[in-house]
Amino acid sequence: MTSPEVTAHPPLTDTAAAFAAEINLRLHRIIKTSKDLTPLVRENPSDSRITVGVLDGDSFGTLPLSVDGRHLLDLLPKFNCCFDSSGRFLAVEESWMHVLPKGDRVPLFRYEYLRDATNSVPVAHLQVHAHRDEFAYALIAAEKGKARQRWRKGKPPRLQEFHFPLGGHRFRPCLEDVLHALVVEFCVDPVDGWESAVKEGREQWRRLQLRAAVRDAPEEAAEVLRLLDYDVAPGTVVPKDNVARLRAY
Repeated sequence: MTSPEVTAHPPLTDTAAAFAAEINLRLHRIIKTSKDLTPLVRENPSDSRITVGVLDGDSFGTLPLSVDGRHLLDLLPKFNCCFDSSGRFLAVEESWMHVLPKGDRVPLFRYEYLRDATNSVPVAHLQVHAHRDEFAYALIAAEKGKARQRWRKGKPPRLQEFHFPLGGHRFRPCLEDVLHALVVEFCVDPVDGWESAVKEGREQWRRLQLRAAVRDAPEEAAEVLRLLDYDVAPGTVVPKDNVARLRAY
């Protein structure tokens, strides 16, 4: 018999649909598009995941992105959803956010997340595909863009002038992430025991940042703890959320 605690939670189809609706709401508040992300149940009955993306026939397509009213770029957003280890909360197992030139299959760059990635690939990573000229063309397409203004002053756009967001104040990469990449990708000579040191340093950093993130939004942390059956009561003074930190680019 299924426990009452489990049956009290909605099925994955409902949870994924709510997730897609939330993504669509956020999407339509930022860019002009007539397309929505939709959850798609996999045909394989042994695969319990649900993929959320822009349906294009039997597969997933892209969202057109306009620059000065012209369709110049495409965005491929896709999320593989499942339940977390507790079976209660939605988890994203894999996600893809690819930015492509219009009609092209090779992205300029892509953000990806792989929950079960091997140790040689960061679970969350950014990859740049475009050559400098391709990136420069995309940067100067907008009449009011920063790169276009510099170009008019005789300064050619450069790839290094594009600033990729990487998690804000609390979720940015740590030193161990960079060192790990240097050893794995460039074969930089490590010392004995480097893997353990990387893991321990990364854990220390993320625990520290987790504490800082909790201070930014303490009631969010308290609510999650209550869902995990902790008894949490507010203090005599309830601190305000650090909204500036939470919203920082």
